[in-house]
Amino acid sequence: MIKAAFFDIDGTLLSSNGEVLASTKRAIEKLHQEDVLCCIASGRGPKSIQSLIGQLPMDAYVLYNGQICFSHEVGIFENPFSHETLRRLAEFGDNENKQMIFGSRKEFYGSQSMQLGQRKLIKHLYHLLPDQVSAKELEKWLKKWQILPQKENKFMSLPIFDRPVYQCVMLSPESEQERLEALFPDCKFTRSNPYSVDIIPQGGSKIVGIHKVLEHYELDVHEAIAFGDSWNDLEMLKGIGIGVAMGNAPDDVKEEADYVTETNDRDGIYQALVHHQVIR
Repeated sequence: MIKAAFFDIDGTLLSSNGEVLASTKRAIEKLHQEDVLCCIASGRGPKSIQSLIGQLPMDAYVLYNGQICFSHEVGIFENPFSHETLRRLAEFGDNENKQMIFGSRKEFYGSQSMQLGQRKLIKHLYHLLPDQVSAKELEKWLKKWQILPQKENKFMSLPIFDRPVYQCVMLSPESEQERLEALFPDCKFTRSNPYSVDIIPQGGSKIVGIHKVLEHYELDVHEAIAFGDSWNDLEMLKGIGIGVAMGNAPDDVKEEADYVTETNDRDGIYQALVHHQVIR
């Protein structure tokens, strides 16, 4: 019996125009009527959540890809970067003039162009860029569109070393992944698109955060269902009772899910919950 439901935000809980479908609102209402715990599981941070989901009632939050988890009443889990890792990431950004942003509990610090609210824009690059693009070519395209500033960044001067930082987002094509992993073995790199990478402490993931939330509420992982649409959802979809991939997810994400539902524009969440008899 399903007792908890976890929802990614972009491409899942939100439609392609950034709204919560009426059917999704109805599904959340029905879940609460069935005493099912409703939770967010997202790469986003606490600052941007309410502006995205509005008044949609949620019981708990797994944010920054599982690095900070809380309910409305209590903090459940935190896993910030070490001071040394933050220093090396900031130095790397300065030395290579990267576009990066660092996420704390209440603020984002770093490149203006990498504010997390603009990641929808980066997703639109799928249809504009060539299939294979180098880091230099990517920056050339983005400067052409005036998305990237010309001035250098100074990440080492940011106020990130005196407070917990849970995630760094860097503009970086998939071709850089192997190099980044070699440079930062104490970090984990996960993506929701080919052009930017979410960097979190090694060993972290959405499923780790979900486990912490389920433990807090004394629930088993087999009593939970999760919805996602991208690569940073893979561990969550594979490691939970029922993993549901949205119809708009890439094929390799769909292949790892227990069930593929309709898209985020065609009542996908509602349809899957009815299919699995979580709601009537």
